Amino acid sequence: MSGTLTFIEPAEEHAELLLDWRTRPDIAGQMLTKVPYDVERQKAWLRRCAERDDYVHRILCVDGVPAGHVSITVTEPEWRIATIGVLMGERAGRMGAAPLNFAYMLNHVFFAMGLRKVVNHILGTNSPRLLKGQPMIGYRPVGVLKRQVVKDGQEIDLHIFEMLAEDWLAVRDRFRIYQDMDGREWR
Repeated sequence: MSGTLTFIEPAEEHAELLLDWRTRPDIAGQMLTKVPYDVERQKAWLRRCAERDDYVHRILCVDGVPAGHVSITVTEPEWRIATIGVLMGERAGRMGAAPLNFAYMLNHVFFAMGLRKVVNHILGTNSPRLLKGQPMIGYRPVGVLKRQVVKDGQEIDLHIFEMLAEDWLAVRDRFRIYQDMDGREWR
């Protein structure tokens, strides 16, 4: 596999890069929310993110070059449940080792953050490969909310997947990635 993966904390200097990715039509169409192209607003969002204890995000770098944005949001602190978000802004983020970013993220969720469950919502407009690949990673399909999301007048299905910490422990050896997003090793 090509490409060394590293993760860096986003700073205000990354605002324009993140916004360029996030507002690109091919990416924006796969996201649940829509954001305006406003660099100052993006910088303010990055400042707010740095103060949160329920949100962890990083810029995914391939061979040191920014390729995407990944995030973990604690949705139910009392129940220790999170959701994961991934946005690949550059082709390098979809090639070689980069698609294994989920392993670093899941190690971060279950070990670094001590959470017990991940529940993800994926728009039906995403690649069929993405949806079919979730069970191979260890996610259990929960179901599909038919025509749940309305974007630009189009009704879109919302696919729900979940994973418990023990589900990840049962499959993670096949990926042979034991580091979290900050490079800490969890064996």
